[in-house]
Amino acid sequence: MFCPACGTSVEAGDRFCEHCGRPLRPGADEVAVAQPQVTGSPPASPPDEGTAPPPGAAWGPEPPPPPHGWGPPAAAPGPAASPSYAPSPYCGAAPYYGAPPSYPTYGSQAPPRPEYGSEPSAPLAPFGAPLAGWWQRVGSMLLDELIVGVPLVILNGVLNAAFGIRHLVVLAYGISVWERSIQGSGRAALILFDVVAGLLYFAILNGTRGGQTAGNHAPGIAVRDVATGRTIGFWRGIARVLVRAVLYAAFLLPGLLNDLFPIWDRRHQTIADKVARSVVIRLR
Repeated sequence: MFCPACGTSVEAGDRFCEHCGRPLRPGADEVAVAQPQVTGSPPASPPDEGTAPPPGAAWGPEPPPPPHGWGPPAAAPGPAASPSYAPSPYCGAAPYYGAPPSYPTYGSQAPPRPEYGSEPSAPLAPFGAPLAGWWQRVGSMLLDELIVGVPLVILNGVLNAAFGIRHLVVLAYGISVWERSIQGSGRAALILFDVVAGLLYFAILNGTRGGQTAGNHAPGIAVRDVATGRTIGFWRGIARVLVRAVLYAAFLLPGLLNDLFPIWDRRHQTIADKVARSVVIRLR
């Protein structure tokens, strides 16, 4: 059963409620306490035995306080409740900021490196062909000098031995030797022949026939028009080789400057190339 005043569960033989001190049976020894007059709505009827009132509600009017000394002792004040705090965003699970960036794993294959001596970004001619490198041009020129020079040296030796005049030549340190050589106009004609042979070799082969001399075939380079990519023709080929010969005849230094010019020139041109409006390209 339950106390009709506070709803506390009590035993069947209890005379008073242990919680509020209210008499539970009529006729029990109790101190008469004046009941306050309740105005308003009539008090609700007490529930049946075995039925508990709803939490926080009491059946009927609030009972008067028990006499002095009756009822359970007042509970001692407990410690003050500690304030509650909202959970910190920095505690617990780490916030999610997205997937971590991917890194290359140890032992992954590195990108291929360019081969030794290769040009990673070879410049191009205006018509799209790759320009020849400086070392390719130097090797080609040395090969051509041997191809042209060796036969001319042999020819000059044979002609001097056959038609030359024997005379004494004084060398360094007072050393003198006898030799045969063509003198006078014959010597001038022989020099002119050597010059014309060299001019025709480079003018014909660089100006026509695909723009390649015998020396150009070895590294796979050729002379082309700077704008169209075609061969430059015989007369422009003559101008190209003649400018180089004149620069070498002017105290050697201008000729060396001409051959070094492709190192810093944007189109890898010599001074003779600029005069003839030509470039040297790679064919393979």
